[in-house]
Amino acid sequence: MASSSMVTFAAAFCFLAVSAVAVPPATLQDTCKSAGEQAVLCIVLLSSNPAAQKTPVDTRGLAHAAVLAAGANATATAEQLNQLFDSDDIKTKSPDLQRCIEDCTQRYESAGQFLSQASSKLDAGSFDEANVLIAGAQSVIKLCQRTCQSVPKGELTVCSKNVDLLCGIAASITRLLLKH
Repeated sequence: MASSSMVTFAAAFCFLAVSAVAVPPATLQDTCKSAGEQAVLCIVLLSSNPAAQKTPVDTRGLAHAAVLAAGANATATAEQLNQLFDSDDIKTKSPDLQRCIEDCTQRYESAGQFLSQASSKLDAGSFDEANVLIAGAQSVIKLCQRTCQSVPKGELTVCSKNVDLLCGIAASITRLLLKH
């Protein structure tokens, strides 16, 4: 028969082990805190999503919604850039701006593809791979920004930081999935 101190020790150990397990965020606000400076944008972006209405929130569903929003934004930006590149007006632009538009069109298309793949990986439960693909999308967007540094500000307003910000939100929520 086990001594009472051994039973007490075993019960205390089990309690500590259970309390050390990471608990998913209970609310959208808690989830979006992981986005740091972009927490408010995260809340605005995801508040109407059905995954945010559950208690606790559906973190996987929120990550998926953020990835889809970033992907849609990347694809729309690529389409706008492609229209600029295909227009007759492009010939009147500086060589730096022409190069920027051509490069960024390809990079935003790549970002959209990375994010589409990240969405599939989230669906499959491959959170590590989804996170790598989101980071890949962010990287190609940053390369676009570097390519366009010589273009005067205001000349190319299509390439905003929205995709990068949305990828940051998606990555922060996906990292929460890695902890659970």
